[in-house]
Amino acid sequence: MALLNIGALVYLPDEKKIERYTADSMEFFDEIDAYWMQREGLLFYPFDRSKQAYFFSNNPSENTITEFDLSPNEPLTQREYETSVYLACADMVTGDLEKVVLARNEIIQGQFDPEESFQKAVKKYPHSFGYYVNIGPEVWVGASPELLLHYADGVVYTVALAGTKSLSEEFTDKEREEQKMVAQFIEEKLAKIGLSNFTKSEVQEASFGDIKHLKTAYTAQADKLQALELLKHLQPTSAVCGLPRDKSFGFIQEFETMNRSFYSGITGVLRKNTATFFVNLRCMRFAKDSVELFAGAGITKESDPTAEWLETEKKIATIKELL
Repeated sequence: MALLNIGALVYLPDEKKIERYTADSMEFFDEIDAYWMQREGLLFYPFDRSKQAYFFSNNPSENTITEFDLSPNEPLTQREYETSVYLACADMVTGDLEKVVLARNEIIQGQFDPEESFQKAVKKYPHSFGYYVNIGPEVWVGASPELLLHYADGVVYTVALAGTKSLSEEFTDKEREEQKMVAQFIEEKLAKIGLSNFTKSEVQEASFGDIKHLKTAYTAQADKLQALELLKHLQPTSAVCGLPRDKSFGFIQEFETMNRSFYSGITGVLRKNTATFFVNLRCMRFAKDSVELFAGAGITKESDPTAEWLETEKKIATIKELL
């Protein structure tokens, strides 16, 4: 597959096909609003909503992007990560922080082929949203299992996905409580925009490679503008940020020493009558001579710092298989 002038490649799991967007169609924007919901194309949105986001359409853009809001990171050590977990647990005992998702990175030096990693992602995870996004100085590749929101035919669908275990392990009260918090967060946001008459599934297990999560699915009757409002209220979700959201976001900004950039942001495809967005997890950032891997863990007051580090190790191991 020749990647000349490729801006983005997207694998749509429900349709089992790859869509292509050219590099000259890339635009940047600051906020998802009704204008963008009327567009057709790929949206790539960062964790921090104050940062630059990108959109790829089927038509060339009138404006050429020459400056990019991108920041390189240093690798986070186990000691640094475990210290952040300890501080979060202490805050939960003495303050009003209920949960925070702390992320870390791993940087591998060397030259890697992002196209090959994208192809591996599509083959290994055919039920996940796969993407290759070329943003000037860097390329992002991912395969996200976490659907944030799908809208079609007057129905909006979302899921509460949280808690991580190996396939051979049993879920504990810690993971069940973590997933329950995410479910309550989603139900509050549905009610806030007038979609309190929703239906939800029982809590189920959902696997991704060698790990599994707990999942609850929600559906509600809605129009496209309500779907937009729900998207704005959900992002960033408690599954990648925490609770209360403003408090946990502030904790992340203060104690995470890396810039998440597009990790744990959102990405997805907009069409005339449908919209599908995923949380940007299980992803890699390719630079000229290195690749950066990301993972996070949900921290509650019962968390053990070393166990949370090991959870991120498991998640990063699934991504390394794509190199």
